[in-house]
Amino acid sequence: MKAVRFHEFGGPEVLKVEEVEDPVGDTLVDVTAIGLNYGETVIRRGKGKELFPWYPGPSLPAILGSEVVGTTRDGRRVMGVPRDGAYATKAVIEHPIELPDDVSDHEALALLLQGTTAVAATKAARIQPGDRVLVEAANGGVGTLLVQLAERQGATVLKASSKGGIGYDWDGLEPVDVVFESIGGQVGRNAFELLKDGVGRMVVFGYASGEPLDVTASDIFRKGVAVMGLPQNTTPEEVLGLNLEPVLGDVYRLDEIASAHKALEARTTRGKLIARP
Repeated sequence: MKAVRFHEFGGPEVLKVEEVEDPVGDTLVDVTAIGLNYGETVIRRGKGKELFPWYPGPSLPAILGSEVVGTTRDGRRVMGVPRDGAYATKAVIEHPIELPDDVSDHEALALLLQGTTAVAATKAARIQPGDRVLVEAANGGVGTLLVQLAERQGATVLKASSKGGIGYDWDGLEPVDVVFESIGGQVGRNAFELLKDGVGRMVVFGYASGEPLDVTASDIFRKGVAVMGLPQNTTPEEVLGLNLEPVLGDVYRLDEIASAHKALEARTTRGKLIARP
């Protein structure tokens, strides 16, 4: 099979299309679509431990990626997390999820990991009608879904993005009830200070800046707010049943994944990016 691998950490140019042996497993699929995520650019640079402290890092050479849609040998169309990486023409999915005919490959990949993250974060936030909700990285795959979910629950949504919305200069912004925090560093700290004293809730599900949220127990006590992570009770099947409308971003070929990484790092993307073998 063909796969995109890298033999050393570095920039997008380290990603190369190579011929490798097919993986072996019970649910081998011919890959029809591959999900592309910002976190994969961090791992490629050798900074995965900073973003994901629990992650041991890949053994090189490595195939990146954690989302695929494919067709099994008996003709079933499934999605899931591949055992040995996603950037390839074949993959083994150990816990496949069958897809309904009315959900496209692109929609499925927009809902697999990013959809479960958004739904779980929304559950944790306990949004009430009339709440003011700040969504960081609102143009991204998770962010666009968070906007949709919060608006469904009657919230007023403030969309923060480096490419539009209210941006990240929040001087003079009125306090908010909920913050969906995924950037960390100074942005996360500024967002924390925007929370309404006594009632604010911040849901943390990443720190794309590479710097974790710098908030202490004393800070939380001072403001009387809640800071929490994601509950672990959301499944892709649940997300598929919510009839969400994910924003579908650009589609790349397998040999264009390095270009996709450049776009992800430049923060010029919107919605879910995928690659086609």
